[in-house]
This record gives sequence, structure tokens and C-alpha cells, in this order.
Amino acid sequence: MDNSNYNAVVKELELCGITPLVKLENIRDTLPLMGALTSAGIKVVEIVFRSSIAKDAIKLIASKCQNMLVGAGTVISIEQVNEAISAGAKYIVTPSFNAKVVDRCIELGIPVFPGCSNATDIEQAYQRGLRVVKFFPSELLGGVNMLKALSGPYPFMRFMPTGGINSSNLNKYLSYKNVLCCGGTFMVNEELLKQGKFEEITKNARDAINDMLDIQLDHVGINTNELEGIKLLKTFSKLSGKNYIESQGKFSGIEAVMKDHFGRIGHVAFSSPNLERCLYYLADRGFAIDKNSIVHANGNIQKVNLAGDNAGFVIRLIRKDCSDNGN
Repeated sequence: MDNSNYNAVVKELELCGITPLVKLENIRDTLPLMGALTSAGIKVVEIVFRSSIAKDAIKLIASKCQNMLVGAGTVISIEQVNEAISAGAKYIVTPSFNAKVVDRCIELGIPVFPGCSNATDIEQAYQRGLRVVKFFPSELLGGVNMLKALSGPYPFMRFMPTGGINSSNLNKYLSYKNVLCCGGTFMVNEELLKQGKFEEITKNARDAINDMLDIQLDHVGINTNELEGIKLLKTFSKLSGKNYIESQGKFSGIEAVMKDHFGRIGHVAFSSPNLERCLYYLADRGFAIDKNSIVHANGNIQKVNLAGDNAGFVIRLIRKDCSDNGN
């Protein structure tokens, strides 16, 4: 298998975080659906081979939607592998571990993510050099707790859970380090698709992205000197009637920044669980980053500033649960 291609697909899936699983019954819905997903910011879609037009839909997406990474799901035979690849699918997902299907994909050099539900399945994938597998049906198999148990003997494996994933439990899965991304049908409801309600599908997908990114205001930093900074925070403390602990350098979400100033006036910090994924989506929203501001730790971006001035403030992103003292 072409490792560079495999790694590229894995990276794209990881950045996207969520993959709509779509069953198309009418070929005419294909391009309007892709438009609806693209409008929301989705760049990956898995077309399941549970309908007679799956191959034609994949072919249409591959030829007309160059920015959409299209995969073939629910692939259960070598014939379907051949059809999916000839149509332009960039990766294959199977519901269970079918050795013949997996070996055919490896032979043809297309990334394959076989469905695994136990250690025996994972062992077969591992022996073939695969390091990412689908976990299905996730909720019925024990969800995140089962993934943690399987990760004990296989800490190097990463999972794509599907089956029972929705907006309410999405971040519970994504917060676990061995989860690459999640797949689900909740963004593209079959009834909405049948009724042609593409605007609602866009809204569902956008809501799912926003839920996943979970961007929240963390604190506001105001540039000042030590004397004025302490005076400012003590004033806020007196106003609220709450104690100000001087060693913390901040009070009630307001920080007095006395060194390493960001922005003309200060910075506004927002938190998100995964900054790589957050920046991936923010790029589509027109935001760029100040590359000189990136702070890495443990292989991940921990802090970064967005480029540009916002009424004298810099927008700063911090990884959720990462303390930020302006450094």
C-alpha cells in the first residue's frame, strides 16, 4: 500500500473529525447534497454501498467535487472494492473484518479501514500493517470504555467509531486520544434527503462542526504594567465582593498582562479541544494564523494567535484545559 496516500487520507479524516455516512437513493440528490455539506464546511463524505446507485454517486462526486474526499462505505465484497475504486473512491470502509476485501484493497494500494469489534479483528488488521480501524457498532459494543479497554494491548491503534454517534456523545469520543474521527448518519438524515431539505442538512452539519470545535471564550488579557495591572484586578475584586489572589495574575476571566504583550491593547483567548482541527475549519471561515506565535507541546499545538488586529486585540486560541499565562 502507498503509505504516503494512506497517511494523507488518515490526516484529512483526523482534521475533519466527523464523516457523514450517506445512503443515496436518487442520483439527482448527489450534487445538491455535496453543495449542502460543502456550505457547512464538510470536506469528507462516505457513500455507503447500501443502494444501487452508490457507484454512480461516487463517480459523480469524484469528477465534480474536487475538494471533497469521497470514500466508499459498507463494502463487503471484492466486486464492490473494484467498483468503488473505478468510480473514484479515495478510501474503503468495511462493516466487519473481511480478510479477502482488506487484502484486495492492500493489493490495489487504496487506504482501507476495516470494521473491527474485538481484539481478534484488531490483531488481523495490525498484522497487515494497518493502524486505523473502524469500530462498529460502537455504542452497542460499549462505546469509549470499550475503546479504552482495546487500547490497552493495542495503544498504537486508532479508531473510527460509528454506530450510535450523534451530537450529544460526539465529543466524548473525540476527546479520547485513540479516536481518529467519528462517522455518523445524524448530519444527513434520510428523510431530509428524500424531501430535498438541503438547507436543513447544511444547518445540521454546521451545528455538528460547532459542537465538535466547542470554541468558548476563556479569558481577556489587557496589556498593562505591574502597578496598574494589580490596581485594575483589585478594582474588579472590590466590585464583585470576591477575593483577588495576586499570584494568579487574573480575576474573573480578566488577565493583566505585564509582559509578552499580544495586540495593541491586549488579547481575547478562546479555547477548543483540538487546535489543529479548529484551525482547519477556521481557515475556511477566512482566518489565518500568526505562525510565529505557535506553541507546541506533546506533539500538539497548545496555543496560537490568529493574524490581524481586532480593535486593538489579538485573538488567541488555546487548547482546552491548557493554562495560559500569556507566554
